[in-house]
Amino acid sequence: MKNNEIQQPGQDICSLCGKVLTNRGDKSKYIEDTIGGVSYRFDSKDCVIMFKRFLSVYGDGFRRFSGQPQYISDPFWDRAIPKEEELKEIEEEQMKNISYTAHKSTRDIVVISDPLEVQQLGFDLLESASEDIAIIFSTGNAFLRQVRIGGIQLLEEIRKHRTGLNIRIITPTNEDIKRVSLEISRRLGVKVRHIVDSMQSKITLVIVDRKYSLAVELKDDTKDSLYQAIGLGIYSNHKSTVLSYITIFESLWKELEINEQVASLCEQLRSREKMQTEFINIAAHEFRAPIQPILGLAEILRARENVDIEKQQELLTVIIRNARRLKTLTENILDSTRIENQPLVLHQEFLNVEDVIYDAIQDINSQSDKTANVRIIYDPLKAKHKIRFVKADKGRLIQVISNLLDNAIKFTEDGTITIKLDENTNKNEIVVSITDGGIGIGKDIESLLFTKFMTKANKGTGLGLYISKNIIDAHGGTIWAENNENGKGATFSFSLPMESSR
Repeated sequence: MKNNEIQQPGQDICSLCGKVLTNRGDKSKYIEDTIGGVSYRFDSKDCVIMFKRFLSVYGDGFRRFSGQPQYISDPFWDRAIPKEEELKEIEEEQMKNISYTAHKSTRDIVVISDPLEVQQLGFDLLESASEDIAIIFSTGNAFLRQVRIGGIQLLEEIRKHRTGLNIRIITPTNEDIKRVSLEISRRLGVKVRHIVDSMQSKITLVIVDRKYSLAVELKDDTKDSLYQAIGLGIYSNHKSTVLSYITIFESLWKELEINEQVASLCEQLRSREKMQTEFINIAAHEFRAPIQPILGLAEILRARENVDIEKQQELLTVIIRNARRLKTLTENILDSTRIENQPLVLHQEFLNVEDVIYDAIQDINSQSDKTANVRIIYDPLKAKHKIRFVKADKGRLIQVISNLLDNAIKFTEDGTITIKLDENTNKNEIVVSITDGGIGIGKDIESLLFTKFMTKANKGTGLGLYISKNIIDAHGGTIWAENNENGKGATFSFSLPMESSR
């Protein structure tokens, strides 16, 4: 700027570049504009545009430097001037900016140095949320500090009035954080994911409605006091800034989701490996148990030439019973493999349910060596004249009843096992129930009862209930179990669709 153009007392100057407006009485020689309720004069339209741009970026602090007697050279000035379309976009964005209590400002970016004001602004942003809240805590202590000063509790108050609000939190973890996270997830439906230590930053980030962000610097994480722990806070409602933070949050959220899935799969593999190892040990024992009497008694029969017929029949009965047990074990293992690889193939026909139950009882009596101490009672429906039919695979249905009876016998040392046939006319289905007097179903296995390799007996492979469930499911029925009301033993039941009498 030339010396004679520097502002003199009483002269009008351009509010941006400080150029003297010499013809101040002639309005055609300058531009007058009202911005933010304040009237300004400018040397040119370019100065108006650039003033608005600077004011939108730097806020009220820019007013201290405007109108200074430094003149920017024309070539640089021209390149620095934003396009008019860009200016319109800035002005439209400013109209959407929020007004928050702590600063009463509509600027795109605000830097706050007072930690208490930073905290208040954070609370104000959370309370203004209508759709989405996303928070990344820089450290576990940062999360727990917010619990102590009421930041997390504020989410509960907000949730009461905005049930559709989506709240997600990313935080490092320890035992205290796990406990609090589970509680707020259960009570508030807040989704919490845990970041590993190596991924921690020194910035706590709050994003509200994908429009507003607050980044808070962590100054000293060892301090319990918020005033001592945090430093600067940077608020923004600038589209590009908030979009960048959203991208960071969503990328991290997705990565943590994948990590959780991988961890879950690893845990399942470890659990499966453990169960398979246990199964191999159990199966080896189960196979050895019937093989030993088969070999031993066969050797006795071969060694003794003059074995009387009665003794011979007794030994053969034991051999046959153990051979059938061995056959059942082999079939169960093969069935479990088939179930995993393909649906069960059923050979269905119309069956009288009572006949199937009698056949299953006879089958179990021929295989079990404990039935001498256990009495099996069959309680059919009272209406003897009515024959109840189901469309089912007879062999598979006998297998289910035999498995349930065998399971009941394992847990009933001495007593009664009752089989009951009932009819649910509302659902047009038959219900078969088997009640034992054993130890009942423990809480630790209740949800895993029909899964593979699950057993609490001192013998058995843990495949019977798993196979039975798959057979009943394939027939379109349902299988379930519950402890008896008298506190002793359990009842296993299954239902099948009933067909018309034939």
